[in-house]
Amino acid sequence: MARLTDEEFRVWCQRNNIEPQTAAYIQRIREASPERKVHSRASNVSGRYPSMKMGFSIQFESQHVELWGIYTMERDEDVLEMYDQPTRIQLHYQARSGRKTSPWHTPDFLVLRCASAGFEEWKPAASLDKLAVSQPHRYQRQASGGWQCPPGEIAASEVGLSYRVRSSAEYHPLYIQNLKFLQDFWVHPFQVEAEQETQVLESLQAYPGVSVQSLLDAHPGLPVDVVWTLLTSLRIFTDLSAASLMSWNQVFLYRSPAEVPKASREHQGGKEAIPLASRLLWDGRLWEAEVQDTTVVLRPESGAVFTLTLEHFQRLVNVGEIKSERLETPSPLRDSTRDILSHAGPKALEAANRRWGEILAYTRGEAITVTARSIQNWMAAFRRAEAESGCGYLGLLDQVARRGNRTERVSDASKQLLEEFLTTHYAVPQAKRASAVYRLYREECEQQGITPIGERTFYRERARFTSQEVTTLRRGKRAAYASQPFFYSLDQTTPRHGERPFALAHLDHTELDLVLVSSITGKPLARPWATFMTDAYSRRVLACYVTFDPPSYRSAMMAFRLCVRRYGRLPQELVVDQGSEFGSVYFESLLTRCLVTKLDRPPHQPRFGSVVERLFGTTTTEMLHQLRGNTQASKTPRHMTQEVDPKRLAVWTLERFAARLSEYVHEVYDQMDHPALGQSPREAYAQGMELAGSRSHRLIPYSEDFLMLTRPSTATGTVNIHPSRGITVNGLHYWHDSMRSALVSGKSVPVRYEPFDMGFVYAYSGGQWLECIADAFAQVHGRSEREWNLILDEWREQQRQHSQKRVTLNGPLLAQFLQKLQGDEALLLQRKLDLEEQAQREAILLKTPKAEKTREVPPLVELDLTKISRYEEYR
Repeated sequence: MARLTDEEFRVWCQRNNIEPQTAAYIQRIREASPERKVHSRASNVSGRYPSMKMGFSIQFESQHVELWGIYTMERDEDVLEMYDQPTRIQLHYQARSGRKTSPWHTPDFLVLRCASAGFEEWKPAASLDKLAVSQPHRYQRQASGGWQCPPGEIAASEVGLSYRVRSSAEYHPLYIQNLKFLQDFWVHPFQVEAEQETQVLESLQAYPGVSVQSLLDAHPGLPVDVVWTLLTSLRIFTDLSAASLMSWNQVFLYRSPAEVPKASREHQGGKEAIPLASRLLWDGRLWEAEVQDTTVVLRPESGAVFTLTLEHFQRLVNVGEIKSERLETPSPLRDSTRDILSHAGPKALEAANRRWGEILAYTRGEAITVTARSIQNWMAAFRRAEAESGCGYLGLLDQVARRGNRTERVSDASKQLLEEFLTTHYAVPQAKRASAVYRLYREECEQQGITPIGERTFYRERARFTSQEVTTLRRGKRAAYASQPFFYSLDQTTPRHGERPFALAHLDHTELDLVLVSSITGKPLARPWATFMTDAYSRRVLACYVTFDPPSYRSAMMAFRLCVRRYGRLPQELVVDQGSEFGSVYFESLLTRCLVTKLDRPPHQPRFGSVVERLFGTTTTEMLHQLRGNTQASKTPRHMTQEVDPKRLAVWTLERFAARLSEYVHEVYDQMDHPALGQSPREAYAQGMELAGSRSHRLIPYSEDFLMLTRPSTATGTVNIHPSRGITVNGLHYWHDSMRSALVSGKSVPVRYEPFDMGFVYAYSGGQWLECIADAFAQVHGRSEREWNLILDEWREQQRQHSQKRVTLNGPLLAQFLQKLQGDEALLLQRKLDLEEQAQREAILLKTPKAEKTREVPPLVELDLTKISRYEEYR
């Protein structure tokens, strides 16, 4: 489904009786760019989604709100078009204080549906409740449970449109996760053989509700890609909100949508007597039970996890000791009991679990590992606690930690004064030393006649007082970020690191701790930069590119080429930081053409990219610090001597080092056990590909077409053909013989160029890409775009100094100008660095399938040696 044409839009307006003023208003939005550019902040991840429906990228300000809306609208046949950040509208309403306010507001989307058009504002479900309190006249809950914005509805009605407030609660996180999982199959159709489709449909006809695991076990030769394709094309059905599609044994398939809800209810209350995550009441506490093969894992609302055999658990259910409860059942646990359980240490909980297990074994008549007297004492303690607090488990807790004199030895006045001094003198931007605060505290105690606490006690209390908020007050938000706890997702939402290989990847640059030398002179040059693309699911390195150039779009382009050359794929979502190269028009256009969703990492939060940041650290410690010329010594310049100077010890050239780094990440690191995975990246990748499917229809051939796809264009993307000069790109003239034709003269054509050789550009004319040659080919061939920009900067500066008009650099002028720049230090250095990288780039492009140019072989000429003139020796 594609975007509406102008004629289709006119017909749509007539069919829905759209007023001319409203139609013109919508048309202006359709033709204009987004009103504003979205940004990532500390609490949100923004980005761009390459929409197949619209044919361009759509902005989103939150990956868990607006992006959810984009996915659902992309698959909704009722949605014809959607435009992000469409325009500004002014709202008029009464603030909570009672005064009137009129803020300007940009809705998230303008959505054109088959029978309506209107603005949509997407909000997190949790924030809407807060907004309803802070802005009661702007956000209001409807009787049906939905939300509305009366001032937004009034403002939209003035231009003939509707206004809706959408909540993230409308969709289950698993539903969005599974939509992402299936995107490869509804963006690029997968061809299913008729025999394979018949196998699946007949199996579902005979066994409705069969799991994916059972279906594939019954048909070993059936690729799982067939199942995903049939689900996407709505030829078979499942509940996308029930389980992740990667969990084959929890995904149940049906032939019609009408069967899905009915069969799901039967499955929950039928064959499995103990459903997953059941809510139970046992020993005065609520528990969640999860069946794992022959055992049941019980997680209490407070306390330690307890495990029973399935047989024993069922026996306790049958005798009524364990009872099933509803999710809304309130907890019977008293606050005092909850407090005791929450303060119990790990050893005390472990001892209580062991004692409880012995009691249960004793009551079943099984063998015990302690004396019967101990069992009887524990049972008596269990009954006493059960009678007193309703929870017998308390009687089994070890009381060793409570032994000793627990009486407070510090007066209340001294404690109160300590808290006051920590608040007013320690948690302040001046960041006073703890010893200075303690001295002030002691002096104040002496003046008031209060006994101060000891210094050791003070430092212990100071450590307990120092929280993330205190660190923020003393050192700022960035310093406090280091002490911020890691986020652990406890609900069923999109996996933080993707749920399959190539679902999510991280792309980032780092300057390596190594000095490289020239392959010609052996003299030290500079520290190289490395660009890594890492698969978040398997931690596998998808691409590694080494260069002397600082981070730029060129490094990202080469990483894309290396990834496709090695794996034949690109990731579905790509996480990048706030670097300027990732916000360039070229980079975002490349992602859109390759159908890659861009996720902007929040600023100043390196942990968000911990997958690739961890790789940087591993590469540095495991490899770079073992090589000659590493820069460990230069980290402490005052201690560095000539014997350990990295520039004196450097021996590695760029070509040799790049080959060894590639070998390390693709052969050594790839087969090392990863602590977060419990297996190697290669094993995790293979396992994930088996579960997700090979998705062979998404393979990208490493061909000239792909290389052309990755080449950058000019700011406008097109150039005009001049009949005598050809085309002008980056200040240079380029020519192709077909430009002589009057049919193309004056036409605007798309253009691309290779950033590592300014001698060629490519113009799209006559249905093909034409390789155009620079008129100054001898001077610019082999020069990179970065070197050429240095030349242009020098040329513009010379023009500015002499107040000359703008002149295009043609062949003679360029040759004369370059002669003057022979001694320019920056240009010479860039030329050296480019020459060092030339071999590596040629190796990457080795498989470029360019058509070979045929040359006529000259006829063989036989040489008669007797006819050669003989000369005397010259004296």
